[in-house]
Amino acid sequence: MKDFEALKEKSLSDVKSAGIQIGNIVSWEINKRAKTRWGQCKKNIDGTYAIQISSALLTDDRISEKAVLETMIHEILHTCKDSMNHTGCWKRNADIMNRIYGYNIKRITRGREKGVEDYKSTPLAIKYVFTCRGCGAKIYRKRDSKFTRNYRRYGCTRCGAVAWSRQTVAEIKL
Repeated sequence: MKDFEALKEKSLSDVKSAGIQIGNIVSWEINKRAKTRWGQCKKNIDGTYAIQISSALLTDDRISEKAVLETMIHEILHTCKDSMNHTGCWKRNADIMNRIYGYNIKRITRGREKGVEDYKSTPLAIKYVFTCRGCGAKIYRKRDSKFTRNYRRYGCTRCGAVAWSRQTVAEIKL
């Protein structure tokens, strides 16, 4: 397993050494549940940031430390002013980091670019199918939720009708 703290400090140091002003990062977390993303930067209500890094980056020996740094820096760059999307300031800062340090920071990185196969998202089995009686629009849900329990109270976004029929996948397959 790679040294998370050392990589975090190196990534922060590299960004600061490049002269890029970063936001206030209040927490770093190793996300063990993330299956379809390498990292995530969330902006808190108070303007601070929380960064999550996928545990796969740290535990898979096929993934290099440079690849982990690229992901960490990608997320750090989101904390810069006007950089929550992947255009404008974020793109300019990523280009600076790539030019100075030889990184390959970009919007999307596939598994094969990190030295592993692409992780396939395995969709959860659909459990519920709701059909609007007004226009026939369908809504698919994998889990029980506020909507699945109270679907009779919700209007259709297409036609506005408040009339849904509900089927479970088990009923459909019969």
